[in-house]
Amino acid sequence: MEQPSSRVRRVVLLRVLAADSDRSVNDRLSALLSELDGVSVFACAQESSKVVGFVENVRPDILILDLETSGPAGMKALAQIKKVPGAPVVIALGDHDEAPLRQAALRAGAEHYLVKTDVERLQEVLKDLSRPGAARSGRAAEPQPSEQAAVHRTTGQAKQP
Repeated sequence: MEQPSSRVRRVVLLRVLAADSDRSVNDRLSALLSELDGVSVFACAQESSKVVGFVENVRPDILILDLETSGPAGMKALAQIKKVPGAPVVIALGDHDEAPLRQAALRAGAEHYLVKTDVERLQEVLKDLSRPGAARSGRAAEPQPSEQAAVHRTTGQAKQP
């Protein structure tokens, strides 16, 4: 009689594309996200000009897009990505919680805007999205006060949106 395999098969519910111009940030995101059940970082992109092609060809569930290192090209890529049929949920990252950048990201189609250093909040958002039946499409409204507080926690600033 055969023994059952001792291997545990990991079920991947969410495929994530990380896009940051800094390779070390992509590597850290991949390592961080690989610790979450049901989440798999399957690709990283360093140029915002290539992100749209990745999204069209590979169809990730979630895109984590750093807007600030990409500059205006990142915001342009975000707007193009949201026009792709079946576009992924976009978590836009910035270096600071600046209301104009956050609002521009949400207007361009990002469902979430987080400060890059707020690892805990990023994990919370991904855990929420990885739950069976979680809404993974559609535009989110402005962050709720609890989300704004989480963003401000990492910057140490108490400014209002």
